[in-house]
Amino acid sequence: MKFVKNLAKFSGCNAGILTNQSAFGYQKSYHFEIYSEFVKLKKVFLPEHGLFAELQDQVSGSNLEYIFGESEIVNLYGDTEESLIPNHDILKELDIVIIDIRDVGSRYYTFLTTAFYILDAISKMDKAEAPIFVIVDSPNPIGEKIEGSPLHPQYESFVGIRTAVHRHGLTPAGLLCYYKETFKLKVEIAIIPVGVYHSSKFDSFHWIPPSPNIPTQNTCFVYPGQCLLEGTNLSEGRGTTKPFEIFGAPYLKGKAKEELDRRLKKHQSNSLTTRNLRFLPTFHKFRNEICEGYQLMIDKPKKFHSLFFTLYIIRNIKELFPEDFAFLEGVYEFRSDRPAIELLVGDPILLDYLEGKSTDRAILEYLENTEQAWFLRTKEFRY
Repeated sequence: MKFVKNLAKFSGCNAGILTNQSAFGYQKSYHFEIYSEFVKLKKVFLPEHGLFAELQDQVSGSNLEYIFGESEIVNLYGDTEESLIPNHDILKELDIVIIDIRDVGSRYYTFLTTAFYILDAISKMDKAEAPIFVIVDSPNPIGEKIEGSPLHPQYESFVGIRTAVHRHGLTPAGLLCYYKETFKLKVEIAIIPVGVYHSSKFDSFHWIPPSPNIPTQNTCFVYPGQCLLEGTNLSEGRGTTKPFEIFGAPYLKGKAKEELDRRLKKHQSNSLTTRNLRFLPTFHKFRNEICEGYQLMIDKPKKFHSLFFTLYIIRNIKELFPEDFAFLEGVYEFRSDRPAIELLVGDPILLDYLEGKSTDRAILEYLENTEQAWFLRTKEFRY
């Protein structure tokens, strides 16, 4: 198979690999069980959530233990921000670094940020010491559709690399090659293309959750918007079986809730059904409290704009429940100098919209322009 032929080119190399359970398919096996047949697997880099997506969001993987023969486990989501970047001494032992991990199509999703940090670290090495960066590419589970605007540099963090839009529409190789060219990183990249060992489209029956709160492919369609709820005191559905697809809070009651029902029923009604419900999170926000809320039922994924929907609901809930709604403060993904909502939204114009400083139409026009600009900017990276 071509997958084998591509790996055979690196036979005998000292290798490191960034991966988790989502890299599954060739020979109906986890890929991290196969690489040692072709390369000398020296380092296994762990992303956020661990190798088998055991850990919830923002939980350090410092105590995770795995056995891979003589391979060293390198945790890239530890107790400090410094843990996110592999150091020079680790990388200089390697001839190649393999990136074989699934993305969900949104810039907040941290796996490709971790990959970017490795890419950036390699670019700072002397050429003679620098390993080759090998990307085992995979399909984008929500396709090439684009949503959002470029992240402004002052908001850059582990949940967003500067210039990337909220829903990028690229494969992992496409986004990482965009970063390489945009930031002029001096790294040699090799790509094992999409479709080499799996179909070019995800099979929902074989979906493997890349992290605990992306249980289905459908979750990926709402995530580009609903992840913003992490910066608010609305539950994004963690602690339920439908994270990000359902949301709410105990305080969504009374006349204001009736008005919210009316507004949401009309919003993007040609592509979305919002089903009223009650739910009880078993952990995270409002643990063991009954929440009033909604399920997002996407009727036409190609037409539904997740980011605008969530911006709209945050703005309207903020307006209708001024005494109850709040943006969260405190440390979020190792940063405490800005609230989480700013790091996630990443754009002063969209943040102003949340404060009622512009109209729906103005924001839709703005997003249409930024999305078209991103499409043109990334055409060469659409693999």
